[in-house]
Amino acid sequence: MTRSVRFREGRMRIVLPGTWANIPLDDEETAVEHVRRLVRRQVGKADRLARARREATQEVVGNVRAAMSAGVHTYLMSLELLPGVPFPAVILAMDEEWPAASAEARAAGDVAAALRAGFPTGEVEPQRNGPVARVVEMTQGSTGEGDDVLTMRLEYHIPYPDGSRLLMARVNVPGIPSAEPFATLFDEILDSITFMEQDGEEQEGQQAVADAATGAGDPAAGPARAAM
Repeated sequence: MTRSVRFREGRMRIVLPGTWANIPLDDEETAVEHVRRLVRRQVGKADRLARARREATQEVVGNVRAAMSAGVHTYLMSLELLPGVPFPAVILAMDEEWPAASAEARAAGDVAAALRAGFPTGEVEPQRNGPVARVVEMTQGSTGEGDDVLTMRLEYHIPYPDGSRLLMARVNVPGIPSAEPFATLFDEILDSITFMEQDGEEQEGQQAVADAATGAGDPAAGPARAAM
């Protein structure tokens, strides 16, 4: 199951597999109330769950406030990848200026070279909207049972169609057994972004994400944990 979600005041769309929460960041009061309702729905309303609700609310609200302070305009939080398969992942999106190191390649009209110059630690690959820079960071930890798990952090730097600036999408996925197929899944998710000027390409992105979600389902079922 996939769903097309509008963001950035409806000027963009992204196709997401499974169930996600789109937390509004228009103002802090609205965001906090949205988080409280979300936690009540996910954790439950029973009195014995009061502590779990409080801790979950504090954690998510803290993350949302930090995101707003950093200029994030879109906060997407995964609840389930597939029905019954919890999947704690977050996508944060914000606008950013081109790095100064990109200036020469931009002046020459070479977008891929501009991305390589601006993000030398990343990989530049073609996507539907053109070249995109992806920066990967992996950290290793262990579960309470002693199993090794990874936290994967991805940053995608996606040029706007007019080339004036970049959309930066940061992905955080904790507690996974290996980078694959999750990196591939998020490559497909970010490739599904549709700037409204390119609305005719949306169907292609939906199918790509649906295929990737099907392939990633089984590995996620065991180690992935619910965010709430």
